[in-house]
Amino acid sequence: MNPLLARDGVRLVAIGIGTPERAQEFCEVTGFPPDQLLADPGNAIYDALQLNKGALLTFLRPETPLALAKRAMSGNTADLKEALETWKPWIPPKLSQGLQQGGVFAFDGATTVFQYYDPSTGAHADLDSVLASLGVDRTTSSDRV
Repeated sequence: MNPLLARDGVRLVAIGIGTPERAQEFCEVTGFPPDQLLADPGNAIYDALQLNKGALLTFLRPETPLALAKRAMSGNTADLKEALETWKPWIPPKLSQGLQQGGVFAFDGATTVFQYYDPSTGAHADLDSVLASLGVDRTTSSDRV
């Protein structure tokens, strides 16, 4: 995805709730570029963006099984299978972060051109919608961020 984004002058940055050490480990396991991953062990950015967080109910919302079923029915499970093969249990810096949901935000300078708050585990923004908001043209579809 990075070459496609770079072609159109878009820089991808991910922010994780873990420590810098955990971010480094993630990059080593996944091949994600370390200069594009920021660690937020104190949850400052997640809190400032008011991303969804809550009780076990965020995991039990209907969006979770629907997102997983859609992914399975479309045949897009290879990346999930690969992630599960390298997954290992990890306790975040703050226990409450274990119930933290993420989101996707796209900016054009200081202007927010796209925002999506994950409602539950497994329910993510549509990648084509994110790319379109940034003016990036892509020919394949059904990928998720």
